[in-house]
Amino acid sequence: MKTLFLVYNPKSGDGHIRAHLPDLCEYFTAQGYETIVYPTQAPMDGMERIAARGAGFERIVVCGGDGMLHEGVNGWFRAQTDAVLGYIPSGTVNDFANTHRLPKDVLQAAQIAVHGRREWIDVGGFNDDYFSYVAAFGLATSIAYDTPHEKKRVLGTLAYVLQAMDVVDFAHWENNCVTTKIEWEDGEASGDFLYGMVSNSRYVAGLDSFTRGLFDWKDGRLEGVFIRRQTCLPELNSILASMAKKSFEDNPLIIQVQSPWFRFEGEPVAWTLDGEYGGTHETVSIRVVPQALPVALAQEEEESLDH
Repeated sequence: MKTLFLVYNPKSGDGHIRAHLPDLCEYFTAQGYETIVYPTQAPMDGMERIAARGAGFERIVVCGGDGMLHEGVNGWFRAQTDAVLGYIPSGTVNDFANTHRLPKDVLQAAQIAVHGRREWIDVGGFNDDYFSYVAAFGLATSIAYDTPHEKKRVLGTLAYVLQAMDVVDFAHWENNCVTTKIEWEDGEASGDFLYGMVSNSRYVAGLDSFTRGLFDWKDGRLEGVFIRRQTCLPELNSILASMAKKSFEDNPLIIQVQSPWFRFEGEPVAWTLDGEYGGTHETVSIRVVPQALPVALAQEEEESLDH
């Protein structure tokens, strides 16, 4: 019999995944899989469990938010397995699922996890770790991992907005900035930045403002967007206007580039990886790992995604 490892976050989203566990187990068994189920007990527990046991399964399916998928990806690499990775989204935002058009319906996503076509997608390497869709620093990025779970469960995405109101210093914008030097394949930039991200995703924080028209999940390149510190209200308004128009070409405060690698060096900076705390670093090396991860995607052509 084929084997499947289901790892889920019981606290993800509103916790409704618990009610679907019997149906999931019954479905996977009916599809010919002997299924082992593991509910995570603490942050990064899923990664460690997949790293330790993942090589013994033909399918690894993770269920939770983007953070749970982050654990699945890092566990997969550490396990040195060739198992196909399936994803059942049950978080608050689910950027990876939205990018790859994975359904929010649990059983529909389970069908894709076991019967979807295997696609080898690009992932990002971050020093010694990996990210499935984004590495970011700067303004309000900590809200992804600092927002209390109970607040997210009750308020959903509004919880992130309220958390941002608490962490952003609206009176002294210089306190929201990061001083760093950024290098990429065809250039470099240095100075004070409000926000920076390197991604392989159409959606980040539920928005497609930053990478629409550029994102391609297997082109061997990552998308970088870096927003310089504004010095006056008109400059801040220009940044907001560019985001609303989803066009950054004419704004000198916004750098938008594509590159197979990025390097950062400067003051200690707190990073978020796929919505999880990625540590505080003075130097960071980010690289694309091309077509390195086998994931189960829907049968319809992904070419319909905006590139």
